[in-house]
Amino acid sequence: MTEMVLKPQEEEWLCNSNEALTIWFLEPSTDPDREFDSVQVFPMFTYSIFGDKEQIYGYKDLEITLKFSSGSFATYFDVRYSDKIPDVSSTSIADNVVDKIKALIPNDYITNYDAFLQTVHEDAYSFKPMGEKITEYRLEEGDDVIYEIYRATFETPRFKEYHKRFQIMILFYIEAGTYIDEDEKWETMLSFEKKRIGDKYTYSFMGFCTMYNYYFYNREKCVNTENCVVIDQINNNKVPISERVNEGKVIPEDIRLRISQFLIFPHVQGKGHGSKLYQTIYKYVLSNSRIKELAVEIPNDSFEAIRDKNDLLYIREQKIFEGLVAPVDKNTIDSIRRKYKLNKRQLLRCLEIELLRKLNKSDAAAYKAYRLQVKERLYNWNKEILKDVDRAERIEKLEETFKGLVEEYQEILLKYN
Repeated sequence: MTEMVLKPQEEEWLCNSNEALTIWFLEPSTDPDREFDSVQVFPMFTYSIFGDKEQIYGYKDLEITLKFSSGSFATYFDVRYSDKIPDVSSTSIADNVVDKIKALIPNDYITNYDAFLQTVHEDAYSFKPMGEKITEYRLEEGDDVIYEIYRATFETPRFKEYHKRFQIMILFYIEAGTYIDEDEKWETMLSFEKKRIGDKYTYSFMGFCTMYNYYFYNREKCVNTENCVVIDQINNNKVPISERVNEGKVIPEDIRLRISQFLIFPHVQGKGHGSKLYQTIYKYVLSNSRIKELAVEIPNDSFEAIRDKNDLLYIREQKIFEGLVAPVDKNTIDSIRRKYKLNKRQLLRCLEIELLRKLNKSDAAAYKAYRLQVKERLYNWNKEILKDVDRAERIEKLEETFKGLVEEYQEILLKYN
């Protein structure tokens, strides 16, 4: 919406877009007395559609409805209001809500509700997930409901059209989320619920993770100083797999798989599906010989919690840090990183958490060794910022950051000790 200064009498035409827009998921009901089950949720974000203030101007009692068939994601779109401001001048024109939403959903959206319900009914039993089935699981042993995770790319039959249907969820639930292009190097993991209704199975879409294949250049294979510098630059900047660099002097053989978008839909959150999706991705990475590292674009707090929990549990299960005490030498860290394919920042984070868990804080020498190892990592990570800071201030900033980090680690250990 264009920024404007509203007169008091015009404010009655203003509404919050997060409250005006509702999202519904519909599926056939397991209750014989009810044809459909539906779940209503609200978006977390609409600023990418309606502006930073997340406000819509020009309507009273505005209701924007998006309903999705829970499996096929067939889309119903409807806009209603009790009154609309007259277009009497250029400063009082109502926001074009319909066009804003239409620009973000595929052209096959449905506006007739009866037709939509018929589509929900038909799709419930005809829709099947696309791509390669990677795994299945149950939340409880013996549970009738099965959950399946599939891997797809834009080359996978039916996926390109399916992605166009669900990608609007990125805008609603991932902060600063944007649509991705249809580059062939994107991979997507899709999470589905599979349950029996009568003698048939129906699928409900629960969430997804988009991942991009980047070159991973092995620094140990560089043949001269020039190429070593290029490799460092490429790995730090994460040059995409589709880009050729350095006139072919460095030939990539391996991949860094980077998680970009990770979302479990609101109505199925809190049940462990996010952890199952992340575990599946990590196992896929470990099983693929070309993938040398799993990275994450910009992790938000909720994803970082899932990542920390599952990485720490796996590390303990595999006894990866067994017997290690600070300071841990670089060769040991690099060897672990190569074997378990965690990116360096996450590996060091998990190492520091586990060293703290086993640390005898009454042992002054051991605590000092731990503190110095963490501070060295903090300094190296922030060298460009700290290099121009005088020594006394640098020491103070590192100590302050170290203490804050230890508090964060202790909170994590309280959850996952």
